[in-house]
Amino acid sequence: MIQPPKPGTLVQSLVGRDNGEHYLVVGTLGPKLVLVANGVNRPLKSPKKKNLRHLKILVTAQADLLVRISSGRARDEEIVQAIRELLGRKHAGGEREGNEPNVKEEGRN
Repeated sequence: MIQPPKPGTLVQSLVGRDNGEHYLVVGTLGPKLVLVANGVNRPLKSPKKKNLRHLKILVTAQADLLVRISSGRARDEEIVQAIRELLGRKHAGGEREGNEPNVKEEGRN
């Protein structure tokens, strides 16, 4: 049986409408279910229930964030920042925030 990840663990959804999305684990609901949040469309006040079989466990966040999540004192902004740091992203947005545009050049006939 799979051990549920600790709060603060970065996970990626493998199944469902949120396929490919990254979340932090914020709680457990037994041996097979966890609560996840990303601070944007899934804030801490309404986390999503996910089956462990539908998640890819990636890495664990910093210890201070783990304590804040476990004690219920974490904020959505901290969750967003932690996900960005763990994924190695500095910016979340597009060109205005320094990222290259994701545009595919298509040849004309």
